[in-house]
Amino acid sequence: MSDYGECLKKYIKENGISVRRLSIETEINRTLLQKYLSGDRLPKSIREVEHISECLMLSPEKQEKLTEEYNKSCYGSKRYESFLMIRDVLNGLVDFQLDLPPQTERGSFPAQPGVEQNAPIPGGQACKTCLGAMEVENVLRNILREQRNSGRKSRLEILSQPDAGNLMPIVLSACVGQETEVEQIVCLDEDSAEGNNNIRVIYSLLPLLFGNINYRSYYYYDKKDAHINTMSLLPVLILAGDYGMVCNSKMDEGLVFWSKESVEFYRRQYQKIKRRTSFLTGYLNDITEWMTFIRSFVTELSTAEICIGATPCLTACLDEAMLFKYLRMDEKDNQFVMEALAENRSKLTGKGAKRMVNIFSEEGLRHFLETGRSNEYPDSCYTPIDMADRLLILERAIEIAEKGVINYNMTNPLFLNLDRRLLVYINEKIVFQYHQKNAISQYFRINERTVRRGFRDFVEFSRENRWLCGAEETIARMKEILAEYRQKGRK
Repeated sequence: MSDYGECLKKYIKENGISVRRLSIETEINRTLLQKYLSGDRLPKSIREVEHISECLMLSPEKQEKLTEEYNKSCYGSKRYESFLMIRDVLNGLVDFQLDLPPQTERGSFPAQPGVEQNAPIPGGQACKTCLGAMEVENVLRNILREQRNSGRKSRLEILSQPDAGNLMPIVLSACVGQETEVEQIVCLDEDSAEGNNNIRVIYSLLPLLFGNINYRSYYYYDKKDAHINTMSLLPVLILAGDYGMVCNSKMDEGLVFWSKESVEFYRRQYQKIKRRTSFLTGYLNDITEWMTFIRSFVTELSTAEICIGATPCLTACLDEAMLFKYLRMDEKDNQFVMEALAENRSKLTGKGAKRMVNIFSEEGLRHFLETGRSNEYPDSCYTPIDMADRLLILERAIEIAEKGVINYNMTNPLFLNLDRRLLVYINEKIVFQYHQKNAISQYFRINERTVRRGFRDFVEFSRENRWLCGAEETIARMKEILAEYRQKGRK
C-alpha cells in the first residue's frame, strides 16, 4: 500500500465516512477510490488530491499531510526530499552571511605550555583520543586557534562530507573573518539515481561556498553510502598546520595526533585523493575577477534552460542605449558587456532558440520597479535604472513572454520566496551566483547530472503543486503590475 493510500484510509476512518459516501461526494468512481486506498493507483493530479481533501473537510494541517504523502508516493521519498532542499536553498534559509566571532572555549588541547610543537607530550605519546562530541569540538577549536595564533599562514584541509557531526558550524565560527584558507574534499554519490544525495551535499556546502570565509571545495565520485557510513572506520580527516585529526561520521569520537611523520603521511594521502577530484567553487571579490567570470559565463547565460532569480531575467530586454546609459565600468569592460548582452539577446530571440524557463518572484519584480536594481548584476557595476526605463523593460519582458521567447513563471510566495541575492542558471552546468554585502559577487558551478536533473524535475514538480504560477497567469500579473506603476507615475 502507498503512503498516500494509508493516509487517506486513516482520514476516512477518522471522519466516519464510508467509501461509498465519499465516492458520491467526490464524484469519483467507487472502484477507483478503492484502488487509491489499496495503493494500486494514485490520483491523477494534485487537484484531485485537494478535491478529495475538501470533500473530507480536512483541516489545513491534514490537507497538507495528505498532499505530502501523495507527493512522496508519486515521486518517491528521496526525490521529494530533494525538492524540499532545493526550495530551501532558493528561499535563502541557509545563512550565507554567517558572521560569528571566533570561539575561545577552553578545552582538552593536546599540546602543553612549554612543550615543543611536534614533541610528544609527557608520557611519550604523540596522540590523544577524544570521546564525546563536546571534547571533539573543543579539541578542534583549540587546534584552529593554535594555528591562527602561530603567526604562520593558516590552512585547513578537510576530507569529509559536509553533514559530518557539527564540523561545518565549527569551521565557520572559527574561521569567518580570518585569513585561514579552508579546503575540503567531498564525495558525490555515483549511484545517486534520484540525485538526492548529491543535492544534499550542495545544500550543506552553501554556508561555506557563500559565507564570509576563504573556502575552496573539490569533489570526486564513489559509492557514498559505503564510503562514509557503516563501511568506513574514521571517515573525517582534518589537517591543520602541525596537527591532524581523524573522527567518525558523527564527530563524537576522534583521534588527534601531532607527530611530524603522522601528519605528513596523512597530508600525502590527502594530496593523492585531491589529484582525482574536480574543482567545485569559484570566488569573485573585485571588478576584474567579475569581468573574467562574465567572459566565461556569457554562453552559459544565453543558452540556459532554466534561470531562477528574484527579479525576472532582463537580459533580452536591454538595448545598447540603456547599457551605455547605466553601466559604470571602464570603457573596455563596458564595451565587452554591451557586446555580450547583445549576443545573449540574439541567442535568446533568434530563429531556433530554445525557450528558457525564468522563475522569479513578484516581490523581486516590485523591488526592481521601486529601486531600478536587478539581481543579475552587482550593484557596483551600474547606475540604478530610472523609472521610465524600468517600465519600458517590463513592457519588453511582457512582449517577449507573449511571443514565447522566455517562459516566465512567477512564484507562489507561500512556498517560494526567492532570496534576492541568489541566482541559479541550469544548463549543461549548474551555476550558482550570489551577491554579497562586501563583495561584487561569489559563484560556483558544478557539472553534475543528477543535480541538474533534480532542478529540472523541481520545475515540473513546482508547477504541478502550484508553487509556480502558469505562464498565462504570470503574464497577466505582470500586466497588472505594469499598469499599477504607470498609474503611480501619473500621480
